[in-house]
Amino acid sequence: MFNQPIRLPKGRILQAVRPFTTTPAIYKKRKIAAPANSPVRKDEPTSSSKDGAASGAADEIDPLDFTPLTSTFPGIDAHFKTQLQALLHGGRFNPDQLGTLTVTVKSVVPADDMSGTKVTKVEDFPLRELCQVVPRGRTLSLLVNDNEYIKPILSTIQASPDFNQQPQRSDENDLELILKVEMERKEDVIKRVKDLTQTWRERVRHARGKHEKLMKEWKRKGAIRADELRKAENELQKVQNKKMKEIDDDEARAVKQLGRN
Repeated sequence: MFNQPIRLPKGRILQAVRPFTTTPAIYKKRKIAAPANSPVRKDEPTSSSKDGAASGAADEIDPLDFTPLTSTFPGIDAHFKTQLQALLHGGRFNPDQLGTLTVTVKSVVPADDMSGTKVTKVEDFPLRELCQVVPRGRTLSLLVNDNEYIKPILSTIQASPDFNQQPQRSDENDLELILKVEMERKEDVIKRVKDLTQTWRERVRHARGKHEKLMKEWKRKGAIRADELRKAENELQKVQNKKMKEIDDDEARAVKQLGRN
């Protein structure tokens, strides 16, 4: 009973008895699950980050967000409303309107190469930076800052289609120019108002066109779908229509105000 040999399973005999010349046996490592509250390694992407990578491109662009367009409206509106008010209060002879004329000033200055030669320097300035415009009843006095600006101012006003007259030199002050205020017909002022608001509308259409081109570029690159583009174009038209209605209202109020004067 005690002399019988112990029989081991065949697989265990192969693992237990190995020649010295063979390589050591390699056992498969058991994967140990990390605790539930253990931190996530930085090099292991989470399921949420994988999902975010897949949908990130779509989330970055909202075709119904027209902020890039509507953010340009306040600046455009301010520019044209200022000009509209100038037309309503003095027309083209409003001091603020006159002050926006661009005057080209040429002056002779030394060259930058230190050679001692002279060159002509050309600069553009708004009229209001070269003189003070003072209303005096039926005339406007232009109190010029420096004598070198006299001739450029005279040339600018004379060449302007809005004024088309030669300011007169003052007998008492060499730096004063006198501009006669001419009455405008009501019909002419109304036409100028409508021309101004039409330019205002064109500026809005131009801004809308730039945004529409941007949306089509999104579609071309696959950032938005064709149905999203169509929906965005419909909403974009509504944004433009709303802005055009505001301009129409401003024009109607201005014409009505001129009719009462």
